[in-house]
Amino acid sequence: MRRQPTRPDRRGGFTLVELLVVITIIAILFSLTAAAVVKAREKADEVRTRNDISQLANAIQAFKTDFQAKYVPDRLVLPPVPPGVSPLDPNGESRQFISTVWPRISAATLTGSGNPFTLNGVTYQRGVFDYWRVPSNQPIVLQGYQTIVFFLGGSWDPAAGYTSDRLGFSTDSTDPMSLAGQLGAATRKGPYFDFPAPRLKALASDLSKTPANPFPAFMDGYGVMPYVYFSSGKAGNDYNLTYSPTQSVQTPGPQTGQVLATDTTTGFSVSPYKVSSSRFANPNGYQIIAAGRDGLFGSGDLNWVGAGGAVSMGGYDDVANFHPTLLGVPAQ
Repeated sequence: MRRQPTRPDRRGGFTLVELLVVITIIAILFSLTAAAVVKAREKADEVRTRNDISQLANAIQAFKTDFQAKYVPDRLVLPPVPPGVSPLDPNGESRQFISTVWPRISAATLTGSGNPFTLNGVTYQRGVFDYWRVPSNQPIVLQGYQTIVFFLGGSWDPAAGYTSDRLGFSTDSTDPMSLAGQLGAATRKGPYFDFPAPRLKALASDLSKTPANPFPAFMDGYGVMPYVYFSSGKAGNDYNLTYSPTQSVQTPGPQTGQVLATDTTTGFSVSPYKVSSSRFANPNGYQIIAAGRDGLFGSGDLNWVGAGGAVSMGGYDDVANFHPTLLGVPAQ
């Protein structure tokens, strides 16, 4: 009887070297995939941020067209008191802008109704704070990161809170903050930008002010910092504003030693960008800036040297309306 040749026994598993090779290959593939995913997410955040900035720019133009305004201010004192009444707005620039945008706004709308009170020698009705949605009977200052939400978003239902959906303004120019009429109806103008309520956030530095300022900022596409806004228009700033976590302005009351408001600025530092020591970027318009993934704003100096010269730009990963790439990357 013929014997069948014996077959070698099958191996029971991988050797240690083979396992290490397989693990190494998997690790390399995973690292390559993870890096690609991270890069794609970073690019998506940048695209979302740049898209937001583009839409904000369109909204600013639409607001200016609708209200025949030359600019959108980057500082607004509420309530908009007359000139000389509040040290926060000694020239009454907020009131002047409000009156320009809504020339038929009535004195009753500005002063409201209710129990009277006196601020720096001028008598007001307490309803003026309720009308402008100011949370206390003390004036507050909206900075640029808040004014774009106020003017581009419009009024909101106070019962729903400060970070609720924006409803635009009433077409009744004597009563712009009225909530009468449905969203999108002929009785309303705006909102000019559809602010997603989850991305409207009151900054901790504003909430800690005296009095507290709960007006929200619009958080950028990275979700770390708000979009900041600087205007070249005459709103008391003219690109001379610098947000600083230490700067503060006190509003004295009518009585000796009384302080009505302390306007401490933001919890971060940022200045409008310059292209030289004497010239701002986008000098006749405005700047909308996002801090980027690192959550840090640049120094405000782009250090542009000119055609053919060395370029050393600040900002690293900041995104802005006046430059086509990240501010740390020279334009190609």
